[in-house]
Amino acid sequence: MSHTHHHRHARVSVGRLKVAIVCVLVLAADGWIFKRAARGPEIKAMEVAALIGIPWVLAGAWGLCTRKGWGRALMLGVIYIGSFAGVVTWLAAMTGDPGPLRDRATPLIAGTGVYAVCGLLLSKSRDVRRLTSRALE
Repeated sequence: MSHTHHHRHARVSVGRLKVAIVCVLVLAADGWIFKRAARGPEIKAMEVAALIGIPWVLAGAWGLCTRKGWGRALMLGVIYIGSFAGVVTWLAAMTGDPGPLRDRATPLIAGTGVYAVCGLLLSKSRDVRRLTSRALE
C-alpha cells in the first residue's frame, strides 16, 4: 500500500515539475517578446500581452501546484490566447510593411512556438492532469 502511495506522490511531483518548466519557458518567452519583439508602435500590443500574461500564468501555475481544478484551465487559456495573439500580430504586421518587423519576427514566432509547445505539454501530460483529477490517483 505504501508503495502505491509513494508512486502516486512521485507522479504528482513530476506533474509539478512539468508545470514549473512550462512556467519558466512561458515567462522566458514573454521576456524575450517584451524585450525584442515589442519595440515600436506597430507591435505595442505584444508588450502589453506579455505583461498581462505574467501574473495569470503564475496564478495558473500556483493553482495547478496546489491542485485546484481551475489552475490548468487558467494556464491553458492564457497560453493558447498568447499563441493566438502572437500569430495574429505576426500576420497583421506582415500585411503591412514587413521592414519594421524584420528584427522582431524571430522572437515573436519563437515565443509563439514556445507557447504552443507548452500548451500541448499541459494538455497532453497525464502527470499534469493528475494534479487536478483525483480519479487518476
